[in-house]
Amino acid sequence: MIKVTTTKATHRGVEIAVMSDNDGFVTVYSCTNTSGRPKMSPKWFPTQGEAIANERNEIDQVLR
Repeated sequence: MIKVTTTKATHRGVEIAVMSDNDGFVTVYSCTNTSGRPKMSPKWFPTQGEAIANERNEIDQVLR
């Protein structure tokens, strides 16, 4: 089941929220942000750090 975690971050003034999904064996992480750009499908990563880094990269691409 997908849950929003308590981990939050900001990058260039855009808020980032981390989500987790646990299938009973493995937990994976994805992010959403407040940039207003819709996502086609979430990308899942094995760590929160990787998910946040990816989200920061996506925000940089939108704000260029």
